[in-house]
This record gives sequence, C-alpha cells and structure tokens, in this order.
Amino acid sequence: MFAPADRPRNAFRVALAAAALAIALACPSAMNAEESGGGVRRPLPVIAAGTPVDDPSRDRWNRVVLLATPRFASGDTAEVSPSIRETVSRFTFAILATVRRDSGSGDGGHRLVEVGVGYGVPLGGRLTVVAPDAKLPGLSLDFLGRQVLGAKHKSLAEIECVGSDENAVAFDVPTLMFRKDTHTDLVVRHLVRVDPRTGAWSTCAWLAEAADEGPIVPTNEPLRLIAGGTREDRAIHVDGSRFMLGFPTKQAFAVEDLPPGGIVPWSPSLLAVADANTYAPTAFAKLTGAVEEAIARMPKQRSAAKPADTAVE
Repeated sequence: MFAPADRPRNAFRVALAAAALAIALACPSAMNAEESGGGVRRPLPVIAAGTPVDDPSRDRWNRVVLLATPRFASGDTAEVSPSIRETVSRFTFAILATVRRDSGSGDGGHRLVEVGVGYGVPLGGRLTVVAPDAKLPGLSLDFLGRQVLGAKHKSLAEIECVGSDENAVAFDVPTLMFRKDTHTDLVVRHLVRVDPRTGAWSTCAWLAEAADEGPIVPTNEPLRLIAGGTREDRAIHVDGSRFMLGFPTKQAFAVEDLPPGGIVPWSPSLLAVADANTYAPTAFAKLTGAVEEAIARMPKQRSAAKPADTAVE
C-alpha cells in the first residue's frame, strides 16, 4: 500500500490515527482497579478471538448486548484519509453477554453470568471477534489494519466493571464525546440487565464526568434504555483543529451520542445512587432497583433501538 520510502512516515501517521480513534471509542480511564465505596473496579473480560458474535445456541457469549460500527459522520471529515476511513469501518465494537437458565429456580432461572467486550469483523459472512495476533481463516490485515486493531484492542482493558449481581452488570466506558461543540472526556456508564423470569435483556446507559477517586458526576442528560441486540451506526465527529501537522491528536475524534434507545428521565432515588465509583452488593441492589423504578415511570415513546427487547428461549 505504501512505497518503501514512505513507510516510516506513514507508519507514524497510522499509529497516531489509530490511537486517536481508539480513545474516541473507549478512551483510557484515570480510574483504577482499587477498592472504593465497598466495591472493586476490574476490567471486563475480553472475548477470545474466533468467537462468533451472534450465536444464541452457544453456552458462552450467547447474547448480543450491543454492536457499534464507527462512521466519520460530521465535522472535518475531509481530514480523515480514505484508507483510515475504510479500515476503521471494518471493526465493530461488540458487547456480548453469557445468559444461562437454571430451571430449578423459582423465578424462571435466567441468570446474567458475565458481560465481555471485543472487536469483530465479518469472516465467512459472519461477524467474528478478532485480535491483533489472531490467526483466523479469512482474516487478512494489512499494516494499517493491524495498527488500528491493535490500538482498539489495547483500549478494551480500560473498560471496567463497577458492580454486579446474578441479573445485572454495571461497567464504565471512558469516552470522548462531542458536547457543546467540543470534544469532552466523559464516562458512559452501562447497566446490563436480564429479567430472571422472561430472559429479556437490555442496557441502561448514562453519561458522567470522570473522577480519579470518589463519586463520578452524572450529566443532566437523561438516561438511554437500549434494547438487547441493538446494532448501532456509531457516528464520529472530527475536529480538524485537533490535528497537528496533518496528524490527528488524541482529541481529534469524538462520539456524537449514546446508542439509540428510549429516553429515561432521572428520578431523585436514581440520582442518589448513580454516582458511586463502585458498588458493594447492597449498594448495587439499590442502583438496580432505582433504575427499574425509573424505567417503569418513563413516558410512553417510540424507541430508536432495534430490535426490540428480546427474550431468551
């Protein structure tokens, strides 16, 4: 793709662009895996390369929580080279869950065992999780592709679980968001939930300001209720002023919005518990209860999420 004489210069440019995009989708967190507020931060599991993304018959990673494919949608998009644009759109950010059923329990027995993250590409007509050093049939990455995937895959370690129980998992994705005409470092907190009776699953997500210690600070934007299995066309804003000598800095790319879904207004009880850095079991029960209450009170509306909330067979 590059002439030999151009390779060092282009390698530097590709590495910078790859790192900038990885930060836009899951930027490095200032918070670490230490005890805080009775809970412990820990990285989410990274899904193994070769895992098919949409296979409900599997025992592990059998439910799609969210799939997000980036697209340079607004701002100074002309600053992004065609090769980077094409390569970046190949990789889909995947959040998957393992849901199992215990028929002997009295509540229906559906359990959320784990939630994990990875990046997938179509292989043999099926979206499949990949990794930078994976040797998979049909996977062919050029120099640019390896750089982009390497930066994305490295960023997965910064996505941290902040609390869980047998039916829900909460985790933080530090993300550069496009807000008030600027690129702003925020946290997208996700709460993935499974109904133990029906097996229906969905995610409630909200924006917050990051903090090194102590509580995070939720923004005044409402929460988003995201249906299980949602496929997101993740719009990216490009800020040309954040390029230096033609190279994108880590602040050049930002996510425009939360994934599509229903609008959930804040309630006083939810505001009181949504800001914890981590959650011990008792505090996590209060969080999930407050989320359920807020969802139950949300006004009737059309949800932009697709498909609709799905039940596990």
